[in-house]
Amino acid sequence: MPPPDAGSGPLLPILGAILNEFGQRADLALPDTNLASTDDTIKVLGTNGRHCQTCHPNDAEWTATPAQLQARFEKGKPHAFGLCPLPTNESASTNDQLEAVFRTLDGANSPLADVSTPAARRSAYSMLLSRAVFRIGLAVPADADFELVAVDDPYGFASAKELSLFRRILPMANLRFNTTVMWDGREDVQCATLRTSLHQQARNAVTGHAQGPIPAERDVALITHSELGLYTTQFSDFEAGRLTEGGARGGPRFLAKVPFYWGINAFGKVDPQGQPYNREIFSLYEAWRNLPGESDRDKARVQIAEGEQVFNSKTFTVRGVSGFNDELGRPQIRATCGSCHNTPNVGTNSESRLMDIGVSDAARRTADLPLYTFRKKGSKAIKRTSDPGQALITKKWAHMNRFKVPSLRALAGRPPYMHDGSAPSLAAAVDYHDQRFGIHFSAKEKADLIAFLSAL
Repeated sequence: MPPPDAGSGPLLPILGAILNEFGQRADLALPDTNLASTDDTIKVLGTNGRHCQTCHPNDAEWTATPAQLQARFEKGKPHAFGLCPLPTNESASTNDQLEAVFRTLDGANSPLADVSTPAARRSAYSMLLSRAVFRIGLAVPADADFELVAVDDPYGFASAKELSLFRRILPMANLRFNTTVMWDGREDVQCATLRTSLHQQARNAVTGHAQGPIPAERDVALITHSELGLYTTQFSDFEAGRLTEGGARGGPRFLAKVPFYWGINAFGKVDPQGQPYNREIFSLYEAWRNLPGESDRDKARVQIAEGEQVFNSKTFTVRGVSGFNDELGRPQIRATCGSCHNTPNVGTNSESRLMDIGVSDAARRTADLPLYTFRKKGSKAIKRTSDPGQALITKKWAHMNRFKVPSLRALAGRPPYMHDGSAPSLAAAVDYHDQRFGIHFSAKEKADLIAFLSAL
């Protein structure tokens, strides 16, 4: 449920509007949220120079992008939060400096990567620089119902003791609508509130990513409270203008007041508050659907509104999606984009469903990703994947390759997309879904859908 003050009182703009490829993004925070000054998210609680905004900077939609990381990597182009000396075991000379985001622990392709020269460092951090993915090191649980039988790691490090899993940095905003914390749900605290799960995630980020001691509970509570009070969305479009004009409800002020509860608008059934599923997931741009379309601005607004309708109404058949077809007991399901992204005007999945839509399949593996071969214990069943996802957390073969359904708000400024950063643009992400599900979008539908997604 929303915090008690989410729908009342003033909302404070913070840090101004940020330009991106499609227009401008804007942030809002609840009045008592310390992100208005960013104090809680730039406090260094670890030992390697990192704080929350090291990896979730405001100028990259509270996540990180390849372009932004590349600029931060280059000498003479320091980020606003400055440069940090390399730890002594990573530095070739006292003159070498890199920001704290570049640490071999998880920023490099391998924790053993050579970072002794500028060329070596560029190679060592190639995945972070090209895809904005961190290396998440997780073990294969000994008591899982599957086992690792082969590893092909281009960086020569991964094993059952510690797999190397390359995943996008998730945004540190709009978290009130989350039902799954982290791509694989590993920070979800069962039978607890979202605040409790985020509290655990923040604490583990300090002891893990920041290599620090267990932080004070007050510091973690302040971070969690700030996260839950932060909203970010696209605010204006270069062609359509402000996304709040003419009756439209884009922008963060409306988002901050959107109601939410676990299971809201559950697909194909009545939700926990007795409401039936409504496939009109987004209604932000209803007022733009019938504009005369005579001016260039009106035409751009109509395109966004028509893209919203494509999202809501274009039907296709979903087959073979673990976490969806099997959980619902239906081998074929007529669906729309909102069947998975079902939270009204947000696009998260409100029921904590993690799904396998084929992103980490062996057939999509590129040379810069490891490939793992797993076998289900007691059988001959084999699965080859670049990332087993939720299975490492639940220890269940049935959960192989499942990942969370991410929020669709503030997409425009945070490419690349998918958990592994394999879709460099919104167009590539739309193309992937089109091909995977045989949707057969027309060229106009694709263009309209991209215009809509970029206006979220």
